[in-house]
Amino acid sequence: MSPTLPYLCGVAAAVYVAVCLVCAAVRWFHMCPPYNRNPRYYYPGRPFVTMAWLSSLCLLPYVFQPQSTDAWFLVKIFFLPVTLYHFTLILFSYFGSVMQWKKWEWPTVLAGIPVGIALLAALVLAIIPGDQLHFPTIETFVLHILGLLITAVCFTSVAVVRIWVSRFDSDDYSNPADFPVVQARIWLMFVGINVVLCWTGTLLDRPSVMAVIMLFVALSAVIFVITALHPNRNRPVEEDSPEQAGVVYKRAISQKKKEEMLQAIRTVVEQQKAFLDPHLTLHEVAERCGYNRTYISGLMKNELGGFFEYVNRLRLAYVETYLLENPEATLGEAIEASGFGSRPSYYAVKAKLNAAPGTQP
Repeated sequence: MSPTLPYLCGVAAAVYVAVCLVCAAVRWFHMCPPYNRNPRYYYPGRPFVTMAWLSSLCLLPYVFQPQSTDAWFLVKIFFLPVTLYHFTLILFSYFGSVMQWKKWEWPTVLAGIPVGIALLAALVLAIIPGDQLHFPTIETFVLHILGLLITAVCFTSVAVVRIWVSRFDSDDYSNPADFPVVQARIWLMFVGINVVLCWTGTLLDRPSVMAVIMLFVALSAVIFVITALHPNRNRPVEEDSPEQAGVVYKRAISQKKKEEMLQAIRTVVEQQKAFLDPHLTLHEVAERCGYNRTYISGLMKNELGGFFEYVNRLRLAYVETYLLENPEATLGEAIEASGFGSRPSYYAVKAKLNAAPGTQP
């Protein structure tokens, strides 16, 4: 090994630490008004993300002593179980808050206990002068077992967020707008790449390879923070109570009551043209109709094909009507006037519903 290589690896670690500290500062202090009035909604998971990046300070022993065996073991601990745990924490704390789902908290905290113990032990050994580790087989075994455990936890978080992504245009939302689906897809892609890279660096056990991986993970941190600068949220959180949100539409409703409710829905959505609001939600329709949200949801699903389909078929038809009534209008103007948030949203909805030729513009 070149005598200068360990120091170049130390420089790569220093760059990684510096980038993480900048990302932590930006994530904690950057909140644009008026979004800073409600940071828990517009910037979910902010404390967890900030703490994850601040933990990069644990790599300072390697920055100053890149030739130390103990410091090298600290790097491997940090870039396998610790970094994968950070990805889990970021995904769950951010998107879990978006979905108002708190079941992730205790399992994730419990999974982080052995990771924290391993990191603390490796940090203490790296700080003590001289090399303390002389049992590479045991060290490797502990590293790999812990890595496999946290990889499973990380993949669980990825799987859960992927499920949420697949449901971003479900019956609760008339527009794939409030769930940051594009951001989620970018993060999932980078998490997958980083998992492969962290395992590669650990298994190859070469500082030069790990140095390149450090720089890529630092780049990922920059992308994470850039994609999170904008709140990616469009309206306040629904005010449904957990009890109400969990109720399933089961109770029988008389035919007369169904007709009254259907008429109220059509009055609000069609006659009052609520479907032209790109941020229309099921909760808002229920409020304007004056009925329980759960009953409105169940009735729409049974009688109108579901909230999402009902509202967006009206929008697709309106695009066609708008173009016929305004021959000089462009498709983009028709899409904007019809309640679609954007062209991608329009095409995504159109593909999903596979609208009949009569509703195509």
